[in-house]
Amino acid sequence: MDANDITAVLKCDDYDSDRIYEKLTEMSRLIGLSVGGIRGKRVVIKPNLLLAYPPEKAATTHPAVVGAAARLFSDLGAESVIIAESPGGIYNEKNLDRIYRITGMADAAESSGAVLNRDMSFREFSTPDGKVSKTVNVITPILESDVIVNICKMKTHSLAIMTGAAKNLFGVIPGIAKFEMHARFKKPEDFFSMVIDLDTALASGHELINICDGIVGMEGDGPSGGTPKPAGVLLMGRNPFCLDCVSARIMGLEGRVRLTELAASRGLCPEKESDAAVAGVRAEDVGCGNFALPDTALARKFRLIPPFLQPRPVIDKKICRGCGMCVKSCPQHTISMKNGKAGISHDRCIRCYCCQELCTFRAVKIKKSFIYRFTE
Repeated sequence: MDANDITAVLKCDDYDSDRIYEKLTEMSRLIGLSVGGIRGKRVVIKPNLLLAYPPEKAATTHPAVVGAAARLFSDLGAESVIIAESPGGIYNEKNLDRIYRITGMADAAESSGAVLNRDMSFREFSTPDGKVSKTVNVITPILESDVIVNICKMKTHSLAIMTGAAKNLFGVIPGIAKFEMHARFKKPEDFFSMVIDLDTALASGHELINICDGIVGMEGDGPSGGTPKPAGVLLMGRNPFCLDCVSARIMGLEGRVRLTELAASRGLCPEKESDAAVAGVRAEDVGCGNFALPDTALARKFRLIPPFLQPRPVIDKKICRGCGMCVKSCPQHTISMKNGKAGISHDRCIRCYCCQELCTFRAVKIKKSFIYRFTE
C-alpha cells in the first residue's frame, strides 16, 4: 500500500471551527503530514467557490473548514497561507470580492490570518504527460505555491455525477477559460481526461493535500441546484482520485463516476472504490445514506440513443430573470436572449450543463425524454 494513497475519514456533525480544527489535525497525522513537510512553504488553499452562494446553500466549501485548514497549515509552519479560487463567470477583483464576502471566505481569512488572493493574473501551465491536453492556463497563486490544499465540497454533479477533489482542481483555470475547455473537450470522457491531465501535472510540481467538506453536502441536481444533504464527515488525502473513490462509497455512487474510472485506467487509483485505502472511520460506517442522483444520471446508460432523446437543459421562463449568465457561460454559444428571457438552441448543445451550474436562480431545468421517465 502506498502511503500517499491513504484517505483519512472522520465523522464531524457540525461546523464548529475548533472541532473541525481538531479533526483536520488528527487526519493530518493519519496521512503522515508533518511540520517538517510544511515549514517555510507557501501554501495556497483552493476551496470550491462556484458562485456567490451563502454557506447554508451547501454549494460552496464551508468557511469554517477553510478557516480551520488555514489555521492548521499556519500552525504547521507555513511561510504564508493564501485562499485562492477562480469561480464560475468573470474572473476579476470585483466579482471575487463579492464571492469572498457572501461565501464567508472573508470571515475565514480574517479569523485565521490567511490572505485572500486578489492577483487576477494567470500563466500557461504545461501538462507534458497529458493524454488529451498539453497546456492549460492556470491562475498565478496556484503556480507560485509550494503546497496546494484542495478543499472540495461533497456534491453530486449533472455532468460528472459527483464533483470531488479531482474535479475541484478544474477551478484553477481562470474565469471564462473554463467554458473554452468545455468547448475544446466536448465529449465527457475527453473533458474528464483533461481534468486528470491537469491534476497529475499539478501534483507532480506541488505537494497536494486534498480535503473534502462532507459535513453537509449536496444531493440531486448539483453542483448548484441540488438540496443540502447532511453527511457528517470530513476526508483528507494526498491522492485526489483515491479520496474521490472513498467519497463515492460514502455517497452511494460506486460504479457511477466516470472520472475515477478513467483515473483507474491510468493506475492512479483502484478500479474498485472499495479497494481504496482508508484510515479512521470506514466509509460504510459513515451512515449518511445514499445521495439522490442528478436528473442526468441515466444519460451514460443510454449514451448510444439519438441526441434528441438525451436529457437536455431547458429554461423555465417563469423563473428566468434575464440576467444573461447562461448566455455568457455557454461554451457553444447556443443560448440567446429574447424578450428578456433566455432560450437554448439544442441542435448545438453539448450537454455540459454549465448553464444549469451557473444559474443562481435555478431557472435551468433538465428535461428528460419518455425513455428516461419510463425507467424511473
